[in-house]
Amino acid sequence: MQQDRSLRTLIKVHWLSWTLMVLAHVTYGGFLHDRNAGPTAWAVSAVLAICGAGAITLFWPLIRRVILLGFQSDMGYFVMALSVASLAVVAVTQFQVFAYFAMLLAVSLLARVDNLILGLKDTAAFFLLAGLALLGLALSWLPQLLWVAD
Repeated sequence: MQQDRSLRTLIKVHWLSWTLMVLAHVTYGGFLHDRNAGPTAWAVSAVLAICGAGAITLFWPLIRRVILLGFQSDMGYFVMALSVASLAVVAVTQFQVFAYFAMLLAVSLLARVDNLILGLKDTAAFFLLAGLALLGLALSWLPQLLWVAD
């Protein structure tokens, strides 16, 4: 039986994860605005959004292989333990930033699962996830631009 893959059906089925992803990036953009982040922080955020989309789509087989290889030796376990300990220190010292990145990771993975259910190829999923992330960051500028106009 052929699935209906029209745009209307896709939006009807997968709108929640895509909306959550855009809203999470809008919220993160608001955080950057509150911190009066400069252009460098915005550029790094855009690059991280694109790299995150690439990591869970295009480069996932490579990342998965590296992680699995890390658990096959004592040195790998040591590096993984140091990484988790460092992440725990960041989580405690920079809780708000860590919470934003955890939220962005969670919604990106949710949208990726929806894309897998949808049957999108990795390149299409990458462009969709990167586009949604960049759309969210761009929409976070809307209140700033409207307040400047007043």
